[in-house]
Amino acid sequence: MFEELLDLYKIKIAEIDNERKEAQAMVTLIVAIEKMSGELTSKHTEMDLIGKLIDQVDRLSKDVADLKSQFRARQGRASSTHDQIGNEGKALDNHARGLIDIMAERPSRYTTSELVDMLGLNKTTVISVMKRALELDPKHVKMSQGKRRKLYLSYVPDEEIKIGETNQNPNDTDRAKLELMAMT
Repeated sequence: MFEELLDLYKIKIAEIDNERKEAQAMVTLIVAIEKMSGELTSKHTEMDLIGKLIDQVDRLSKDVADLKSQFRARQGRASSTHDQIGNEGKALDNHARGLIDIMAERPSRYTTSELVDMLGLNKTTVISVMKRALELDPKHVKMSQGKRRKLYLSYVPDEEIKIGETNQNPNDTDRAKLELMAMT
């Protein structure tokens, strides 16, 4: 009987030991799952933060590009203010070069009024600057005329010059130059 009780206790101890090991394994598993869940949540949060940072960088790069072009325009205006005292032609050249740089950065078709706003000069001076820019870089800077004697100035990148050379009419640019001379 003593041996039977001893066997029963051994079996009971083995069962209790197995249950304890299973409980420890479950606790370890639960802790590991919680840790993995926490890591996944932090990774998701990090991904959201990275996405927000990328959006901010995009916005900042656009702002920097705008500020750069504004700075160039202002720098051209500031340097021309100093140059006007000494040499009128030099100021015009500086404005024209600044205008060419701005147009090269953002090729488009600009009206005289847009250039007045961009450069901060009066309309007569802007027309002179447009004329000088055309003289300085006739390969890239093109002038055209719209309805009611409205002048347009555009910048043509090198890639488009080759295409445009085959379709260009020289009379259009000559007429625009004559109109420009009549306006100034």
